[in-house]
Amino acid sequence: MFSKNLSKAALIAVIVGLAAGLAAPGARAAEETYGVYQYVVENAQGSVEEITASLEEAAVAAGWQVLTTVDAGVPDGCSHRARVLVLYMPSYAAEIVNANRKTGPFAVLDRVSVFTDENGTHVSVVNPHSINRTVLMDDTAYGTMTGAHLKALRAMILSAVDGKASEREYGQMREEGYIGKTMGVVAGGKFGDLIQEKASVDGADYRQVATQVYKGLGKTGKKWGMHAVCRMDIPEHKLVIIGATGTPMDSKSFDIVKAGGDESRKDFACPGIAHAGAYPIEIVISQEGSAVKVYMVDAMFRMKMYFEDAGKWAFMNNMKMPGSIDKELKKQIREGLGD
Repeated sequence: MFSKNLSKAALIAVIVGLAAGLAAPGARAAEETYGVYQYVVENAQGSVEEITASLEEAAVAAGWQVLTTVDAGVPDGCSHRARVLVLYMPSYAAEIVNANRKTGPFAVLDRVSVFTDENGTHVSVVNPHSINRTVLMDDTAYGTMTGAHLKALRAMILSAVDGKASEREYGQMREEGYIGKTMGVVAGGKFGDLIQEKASVDGADYRQVATQVYKGLGKTGKKWGMHAVCRMDIPEHKLVIIGATGTPMDSKSFDIVKAGGDESRKDFACPGIAHAGAYPIEIVISQEGSAVKVYMVDAMFRMKMYFEDAGKWAFMNNMKMPGSIDKELKKQIREGLGD
């Protein structure tokens, strides 16, 4: 069957290869590689204001709710702009939360970025393929639903914005949702294990607690400028999602990541604003029996989700930043709750 000239090592390699080919039918094949962000339109026609207005109108017509539109901060000396639209599609959100009530709420908001650079104005989205795989912990059952949602999101944007259609992805390129620890020590693991309880209120109603938390986040944080920018109630699951962002938190993030993994942007003045869709940060208020819990994702881990392409040394050199942001948000939350 085998040539007499075939070495023992080669023969072993052939056998191993055959064994791999006969693996159990349920064995997982190699996953697709997805970037955290995806361009939809490059060199878009119109001003940031005109494009934003068209997107808001098209989103509502297509069934999305426009929760907020936020101008992102930019690094010092940057003459370019970034604006983020936060959208909510009820039917899509229901599928995500039904998939996993604990982790799902952290993936239900769509974020569309409109930003400028030396090549013009562009529109990109946070890629649900990448985020859902992480948040739903590589549950492949929701791949088709995710693809359909991205297709609908892109169609809505392309109907509203003229320019060069694009599917170019950027940000950290991942073959799976699982994000391991950087250098073996920095923030990694299953998403469900990285959700942290920031407050618990006994004998309360989640809507009232959410109102208090939102009020606490109404006062801008002193160091990072953190504040609430949107609120989405999901009564069928007794959940509220609050989005919070701030400057210089965002502008500092963009300055750290720079071009990230996108070599085409390395010579730009402020390339990091292409990552503007990373924000706002999600704060989830959940009714759990007679208690109401307030949750956030571990701040360092969330930074890795959206900015890992900054590189390991950028994370090591800025290790105190996520914890400081977390501390500011936690203080605002507790002040809102009267603690």
